[in-house]
Amino acid sequence: MNGQPLVFSSLVPEEYRSSRAARRVMWAIVALHGALLLLMLPDYYADNDLGFHISLARQYAEHGTYFWDHLNWAPTGRPNLQGPLLHVAIAGLGLLLGGDGWAFVRAFSLLAIFQWAAAMFTAVFFARRFGGDRAGLFAAALLAGSIYSAASFFTGVPSGWIFVLTPWAIWFFLQERYWLSALFTAAVMYVHLGGSAVAPFGVFLAAVLTRRWRGLVEVGLITAVLTSPYLFHFLRHLDWYTGHRGHVAGSVARLIYVLAVPGLIWLATQPRRGLFLLVWAVAPVAWLFQDALRFFLQSTVAAAAIGGVFFAWLIHRYAGRRLRTALAAGLVALATVFPLSIPSLPVEIAWATGYGFPRELDWNEAEALARIVAEAELEDEIFSTYYNSLCGAMSVFTPVRQQGGHWGEVRPPVDPAAELSAGDKVYLLPIPPEDELLDRLGAAGLIRVFGGGNETSIVTLGEPRPLEETAPFVADVVHDEAMWLAQNGVPNTMPPPADIFSDPDALPARRSQMAVQKTHAGRIQLAVLLYALATEADHPDVAAGVGRSAHGWGSVANFIGDETAIDYVDEARFEVFRENLRRFAEEVLILESQLLPSPELDEATDRLFDEFF
Repeated sequence: MNGQPLVFSSLVPEEYRSSRAARRVMWAIVALHGALLLLMLPDYYADNDLGFHISLARQYAEHGTYFWDHLNWAPTGRPNLQGPLLHVAIAGLGLLLGGDGWAFVRAFSLLAIFQWAAAMFTAVFFARRFGGDRAGLFAAALLAGSIYSAASFFTGVPSGWIFVLTPWAIWFFLQERYWLSALFTAAVMYVHLGGSAVAPFGVFLAAVLTRRWRGLVEVGLITAVLTSPYLFHFLRHLDWYTGHRGHVAGSVARLIYVLAVPGLIWLATQPRRGLFLLVWAVAPVAWLFQDALRFFLQSTVAAAAIGGVFFAWLIHRYAGRRLRTALAAGLVALATVFPLSIPSLPVEIAWATGYGFPRELDWNEAEALARIVAEAELEDEIFSTYYNSLCGAMSVFTPVRQQGGHWGEVRPPVDPAAELSAGDKVYLLPIPPEDELLDRLGAAGLIRVFGGGNETSIVTLGEPRPLEETAPFVADVVHDEAMWLAQNGVPNTMPPPADIFSDPDALPARRSQMAVQKTHAGRIQLAVLLYALATEADHPDVAAGVGRSAHGWGSVANFIGDETAIDYVDEARFEVFRENLRRFAEEVLILESQLLPSPELDEATDRLFDEFF
């Protein structure tokens, strides 16, 4: 291509590009989904990452800078290597909206809708640029139609901006508008650490294919200058970056890729005309190795544009006028009603009408817990929580330092709270505060319950009791609770949407069922914590392992009871879990006759966790 200016010609014939009807339907689709998202604002959909991101944003608002994260991995904290751009935007908007916890939640919600609108605009703009009005219509219907594509952007998480901003960096580079290309490349890098492997690679690939070496140098130098403060901060603390990431659940917006995959093959047959779309699709390839599911979830903005252009070309090439109209209407209807995955409309309507499911974070629960922390003056304590994201959500309202924390990619090599006594921490347990076991243990002086929300209690442990007294008590509690779960537990999988949204009693009944089985796991966690405390003085090695087991039971409670963990464990794996629970329940009874775990109990515990997680 020899560095010559590119002429971006249409990939469909000019006479087929314009359609007033397609434009009207396209804007109707965008307006419908956009209006539902706006109606969701009083109770906006909350991804489980949001407590972490919004709590960091509040720290920016209150301190101006926040280069060291004191909320996670207490007591030492860690360097904050998150790209600051979105957090600073939330901070500024949150201050304008009032500056309290709910103001920052509202600020994030508004920016999340803006991200969805930017993703829709990007997909439609480039689909229309290369395929005309019908391609824009198809792109809009595809991207908005599946919950797995739409929610990837209307949840507003920082990584979504990578996939929205990167194509503009590439586009402006190919247009020889190098300053704009550099600005967008820098923005991608500032919005998320993973952006450093996406936008620069996309620009580099565009430069190689067009041999625009001077432009590459110009964009590279400007980007390096603009991002140098952040890159210096990251490189200075590179040894803290582990790359370890948490579990991601979800599925793929299949209909989009049914069209995008053959669309990519078609574009590869005409690489000069399809250069931009090809580079856009390839630029985020690093995410295939870092987080393949998120790659497919958020590459939908490119895939929808490519699929829309391809389908517009396909029906023009092989169908007559009437058949084209029928096929176009059929695709739009299919993308909206049944996009080979869960459609967006039922979920958006449910949230817009106050029937939100799944609810990954409950801000009311988080605020209630944060209020208890403030009233009990527990802000300086270190919290051990069954579910890290909940502590982050509490920190949106009151700063809470937690053991471990969210975003495991950056962490100290050794947990700084691991050596603390079990009695020196405050626990967020998945047990309602009025639970009978909490009442019994509180009356005996074994624990103190400060209060809680609907499904969570804030608890500290009392003075350790003799191991001779604690071991048989723990054996009885753990045996009974584990057997209950083995006999009555059900997998935390996504129910058919029709079952949830058609019966007004179905969702409360499901939530009650999940809360009950989560409570049983929480009781096991509490009993194991008491045993860890009792073994610390004379058997510290045993206590350390038991403490890790207690944390594991907290994670079990999250996986089997919280809507954020829907589909983390499928039915087949849950059946294995039930069998392992039965064996574990029998082996734990050894503590009725001896003080320390047997090798068989250790093996049953390890197997239960290994095969569950």
